[in-house]
Amino acid sequence: MQKQMIHKTIQVEKDLWDKFKKIAKYKDSDASKEIRKFIKQYLAENSQLFLEAEAKQK
Repeated sequence: MQKQMIHKTIQVEKDLWDKFKKIAKYKDSDASKEIRKFIKQYLAENSQLFLEAEAKQK
C-alpha cells in the first residue's frame, strides 16, 4: 500500500538551501528524503509531547 504524500512550501534562505541540497547529493540522497528523515527523527524524539497534547484534546 502506497502512503499518501503531500506537497508543502517552506521558506529558507537560498544559500542554506543550496548547501543543504549539495550535501544531500554528496550523500547519495536528495533534499526531500533528508527532510522526511528529519521529520521522522523529530517525531520520535518528541513522541511523549505528542501523546500529552493528544490527551489534552480529549
